[in-house]
Amino acid sequence: MSTLEIGGISLTLRGPEDWLAPLDAAWATWNGPEPGMPVQILPDATLPAPAGPYFEARPRFADGVCYLEAPGFAGVIALAEGKAALKAHPAATASDLSYFVRTVMALAAFEQGALLVHGAGIVHHDVAYILYGLSGSGKSTAAALSTGQPVLNDDLLLLRPATPGWEVHATPFGRRRHPEVTAAPLRALLRLVQAPQDALEAISSAQALAELVANSPVVNADVARASLLFQRWQTVLQEIPAYRLHFRKANTFWEVIDAHFG
Repeated sequence: MSTLEIGGISLTLRGPEDWLAPLDAAWATWNGPEPGMPVQILPDATLPAPAGPYFEARPRFADGVCYLEAPGFAGVIALAEGKAALKAHPAATASDLSYFVRTVMALAAFEQGALLVHGAGIVHHDVAYILYGLSGSGKSTAAALSTGQPVLNDDLLLLRPATPGWEVHATPFGRRRHPEVTAAPLRALLRLVQAPQDALEAISSAQALAELVANSPVVNADVARASLLFQRWQTVLQEIPAYRLHFRKANTFWEVIDAHFG
């Protein structure tokens, strides 16, 4: 048994030691002291062999329950009952198990007023910037270019309310680079656009809202949660500015950010 804790949101994983040990080792920074929502992971040889990686599965929602199913996998997340369970073929990999846990965390975080966000979280002058966008937008590239800046994660972040504003937390779901900086207050949301010149472009709140909802994994697939997801991002945008960041493959885009934000 092990507990994964991100920004005060905890999941307790139960399952075979040979399956949980690799996750424990990879997520050592996030080992929580207090038990959280139980997540049961069980091998099931009666399932068909996986036809591909589990991350290709897409969540399906019915009556408030999330089903994450694919050949070799049968995952159920029932937040109303405070539990989640995954049956997986013995050939499942640590990456497959991690994908299920990530899905549970996205839903558990949302229920507790937080958001899991596709974005690179970079700390600059003690505040965090979320550089967001769908796959291929340049999140990992921008993180790699930010030499000397603590990178919380280059793919998935936890965003939760703070006093004041919002706080960005590192997650184990991606390539986190900095060993010590795990959270920072959010300064701005920057939609990445690869371009020949660095520039910040103002965008409307409606544009930012649509793009941020698109970058809210798992939750944005549930029609029943759509209204609350929009409301939550609207609350964020009332406090946090959003821009498009046009950047080229050099770390000079931080000069543009400094010129604007000081």
